Amino acid sequence: MAATEVVKAEYAFRLPVTPKEAFAQISDPAQDPVWQAACVDVKLLDGEPRPGGRYEITFQLIGKRMEFTVEISEFEPGRRSKFHTLQGPFHYVGTYDYAENEDGTTTVHWTFEVEPGDYFGIMPKSLLRKVLVNSVKKDSGKLATQLGQGARNR
Repeated sequence: MAATEVVKAEYAFRLPVTPKEAFAQISDPAQDPVWQAACVDVKLLDGEPRPGGRYEITFQLIGKRMEFTVEISEFEPGRRSKFHTLQGPFHYVGTYDYAENEDGTTTVHWTFEVEPGDYFGIMPKSLLRKVLVNSVKKDSGKLATQLGQGARNR
C-alpha cells in the first residue's frame, strides 16, 4: 500500500442544543480535552479560534502519544468548522458540519481524512477507521450527555 493512502472516517450524531451551542463546544479546540477521551492537551497559539488560527494538540490513542500543530481552515459559527495539520507524525483533515433539526437539536456530521503512512505499523486501514469512528461515537455520546445536563440546568 502506498504511504499516502487516505483513510476516510465519517459519523453523524445528534446533540440536544442549537447548532450555535454545538459549534461553540466542538469548534473551540480548548474544549477538546473536556469531551474527547483521546485528547490529552491543547494550547491555542493565536488567541480565540478563527480561520487561520493555530493550536497544538496532543492525543493518546492506541498506546501512542501524538503531538500535532493544527490550523483552522473554516470557522462558520453554527454551520461548519474545518481544520488540518501543519505538523505532526501524520497528516489529517477534519470537518464538522452542523444542521438544525425541527426540535431545536443539532445533527453534527463529522468527517476525518487521515494519511497515516506507516505510523500505525501494519494495522489495517479498516481497523484504523473503526478505531476513529468508535472514539467519536463514545466522545459524542459523552458530549450529548454533558450538553443535555447543561440544558436541563438552565
